[in-house]
Amino acid sequence: MVVRKDIDNCSAILTVTISREVLKPKLDAELKKVRQRMPVKGFRPGQVPMDYLKKMYGTSIFSETLNDLFSEALIQYLRDTNLNVLGQPLPAEDQQMKYSFNISNPDPEYVIEYEVGFVPKFDIQGVDKSHTYERLTVSNLDELAEEDLQYARKRMGKRSNPTDGIEDNDILRIAAKELESEKGAVKADGWAATMTFFMKNIQDEGLKADLLKRKTGDTIRFNARKVENHDKEEMYRKYILTLPEDDQREVGDWFEGVIEEVSRTGDADLDEEFFQGYFGAGVSSKDEAMEKLKEGILQFYDVRSNALLFRSMQERLLELNRLELPEKFLKRWLAVTNQGKLSAAQIDQEFPAFADNLRWSIIRDDLMAEFGIEVTDADLKAEYGRRVRQYFQADLPDHIIVSSVERLMKDEKEVEGTRRELESDKLLDAVRVQVTLKDKAVTSEEFHKIVEEVTAKAKAEQEQGAGMETVLAEEV
Repeated sequence: MVVRKDIDNCSAILTVTISREVLKPKLDAELKKVRQRMPVKGFRPGQVPMDYLKKMYGTSIFSETLNDLFSEALIQYLRDTNLNVLGQPLPAEDQQMKYSFNISNPDPEYVIEYEVGFVPKFDIQGVDKSHTYERLTVSNLDELAEEDLQYARKRMGKRSNPTDGIEDNDILRIAAKELESEKGAVKADGWAATMTFFMKNIQDEGLKADLLKRKTGDTIRFNARKVENHDKEEMYRKYILTLPEDDQREVGDWFEGVIEEVSRTGDADLDEEFFQGYFGAGVSSKDEAMEKLKEGILQFYDVRSNALLFRSMQERLLELNRLELPEKFLKRWLAVTNQGKLSAAQIDQEFPAFADNLRWSIIRDDLMAEFGIEVTDADLKAEYGRRVRQYFQADLPDHIIVSSVERLMKDEKEVEGTRRELESDKLLDAVRVQVTLKDKAVTSEEFHKIVEEVTAKAKAEQEQGAGMETVLAEEV
């Protein structure tokens, strides 16, 4: 028998009672099982005296049987009442349990109290046509496609080594020697290296202006540290000075060098060779190339736009559905679950982030149930197949795709992450039909800035509950 006494709207005490009439037959049956299977020296199988068994194993049989009955009664009650419990039921604090474990003569009844936290019934707000959500689109699609086309022409263009001048997109190779100072002579036994500069990466505007007036064979003085303004010393030493990692010598900033070579890639002509070489079959003109590029750009931004939309929906739904949670119970449950890995102070500090994550999980699961969302193994295989094709960017034989998918799906943690991603995609598709969507056009620069801000905010939120999430993940 289970009796419920509510503490508040989202926590209760469940008193579970096991009577002697229920317990005694279970004990007798368990004793018979033990008698049949327990080998005892000096007795034939199944012939061990009951008094001997009770004396040797009575206490353990009694406690295991009683605990099983408590658990069965509690689980059955939760099933019958459909109580949406959070965490796991915990034995109530400060309860006095003095039992007789006399297997031959049990007490009239045995009682234990469990504390449970649960989610009160609720109706989700924010998923109907009265709620409008903004979805970002890119306003400068033509400009982006033109930039990508120019990049493609550069990539497919022919390289040359002009000797009569230097342009903004050239690559320079300079044979440089360390100087005593800015106006000093070449340093005896100083560092000498061939340095490669990408003109577009040069941060020293004075140096860039000077180089644009030069040509192959000219000599130039420059401050190597200011060329690309590397924040980290090891990056400067490795990529500008080209020093070996184990070379710890002190090197000055000023160098003198001869421009040995200028490399330039010209733009490919918009002809059949370029279109076939870069785009493949189906593209034979600039207009067709632009449409092809726009498709790729839209796909790139659609993925991120959907992610932003999902994030905004999540935030709005959390604002509109501030589900009441059993805070006291959950903090106690967290303390019991983490077994001393988190202090009470840390639980208090990280609880708001944990509570919001829990609220979202409840809302998410409720919506998935409402819309009948499920990710099957077939969905997972199809997604991994798509990823394999995208990675190789080629038409692969079916048996290679199948074997690759099987190998990827052996990673249970990765599969679970993919399942969650697909669930989110399906959930977004289901919710967006129910609400009102309004497109908001922004430039690509504004778009990326918004993505960066949202990403930074999400990272900060994760860090707020990082310790608790790590401990709970380890427990799972």
